[in-house]
Amino acid sequence: MPPVSHPFKRGALVILLNYADHAPPHLHVKYQGDVRNYRIEIKSRMWMQPGRELPKPLAKLVEIWIEAHEAELLEQWQNASNNQPVAITG
Repeated sequence: MPPVSHPFKRGALVILLNYADHAPPHLHVKYQGDVRNYRIEIKSRMWMQPGRELPKPLAKLVEIWIEAHEAELLEQWQNASNNQPVAITG
């Protein structure tokens, strides 16, 4: 799972994309070493279930960051879906 960004807290949160992942376009958020439980849709910015909740201030930061970079993230999603390289965003 390549990183898309390390925008927060010196790597405490890492935003990742999976190659050949299922729809809808979404991101994985690695927090405290856990990458399986935090997933968020790019377009709606809704957190996917089942999963855990990030602390509210961190979840809000992720949602705002995704909103600011939505077009780039959707492009990276397409790249990952086509097994093409993914670049760091933001």
